[in-house]
Amino acid sequence: MKYLRMTQLGGRITRISLGVGVTSAAVIYLWVVVVEGNSSADHGILIAGLFGLVFAFAIGYYNAQVVGRRINRIEEAARRIADGDFGSRIPVDSLGQLGRLARTFNEMQRRLAELDGARKQFIANASHELRTPIFSLGGFVELLEEEDPSPEEREEFIRTMREQIVRLTKLTTDLLDLSQLDAGAIVVRTDSVDLGELARDVAREFGPRADLHGSRLELRRPGHPVIASADPERVRQITRILLDNALTHTPEGTKVTVTANSVNRRVELTVSDEGPGIPQRVQGRIFERFYTAESGGGSGLGLAIARELAQRMRGRISITSNKRFTAFTLDLPPAEIQALSPKPVSPKTEAAA
Repeated sequence: MKYLRMTQLGGRITRISLGVGVTSAAVIYLWVVVVEGNSSADHGILIAGLFGLVFAFAIGYYNAQVVGRRINRIEEAARRIADGDFGSRIPVDSLGQLGRLARTFNEMQRRLAELDGARKQFIANASHELRTPIFSLGGFVELLEEEDPSPEEREEFIRTMREQIVRLTKLTTDLLDLSQLDAGAIVVRTDSVDLGELARDVAREFGPRADLHGSRLELRRPGHPVIASADPERVRQITRILLDNALTHTPEGTKVTVTANSVNRRVELTVSDEGPGIPQRVQGRIFERFYTAESGGGSGLGLAIARELAQRMRGRISITSNKRFTAFTLDLPPAEIQALSPKPVSPKTEAAA
């Protein structure tokens, strides 16, 4: 009896089929008997109409059952997805609209499964990255409370704790930025940005850190403005990420260069270094969230944030690297005033003081 039970949609299809059959029989009867006046065909038309009604009911009921079963499968799959089960797929056994609906539903299910996996991986990675500095801080606090370290040891403990606090602060800031990017809460405005001036300002910010690292920070820019159409604060944020990445992963005593230039109707800002380079197998994953090429190479969030910010400004970030050189290039669209084609002036090379 379960298979004979009619769904709401199935009942509607069956009623429509019966309505079509009754209407067809009535039209034929009225035309032949009333209009044509052929009363001898009255009995035959009634019998034929009865057979037509039975046939229409059978066809309508069969189609209603088929459509009802397919709709039920989609409904059950939607209920499983609502419960968090993304594993099952709907069989595609039709070429019509329901088949296209099933294929679209399966594609949606696949993407939701990928998003759910990425969410779980994100939470696991974030928990791991947060746990490491927190446990480290807890250990040092316990040592300071229970032990009686010498002044030199105490100073070393405090220095290490300060480093962990800086790391924890940066990590939480990056996680907040990523959550805002995913939620669409970060607004990117479009304005005219002089990449040369911006690179000079950010390079000056990193001057003291470069001195502590024993690196030489150099700025190269042309004699004319390099104007991009972008968000100044987001470009500044990307430049900071690239400079921080260069100073973190290069040996002491090497040179880090910030270059602003215009190439082929695009404007570029490049941060390059003389470090050991990034292997080819790593370059394809370097912009993934939480991916780090080194065991102690940070959280792996900065470059992911930089790439997403660049894409929101209709730009992109590319990497070029060999055994003794690495360059990250931020490519942005030029502003309209860039079309004025200023007179060429010899480029400048400056030390970032």
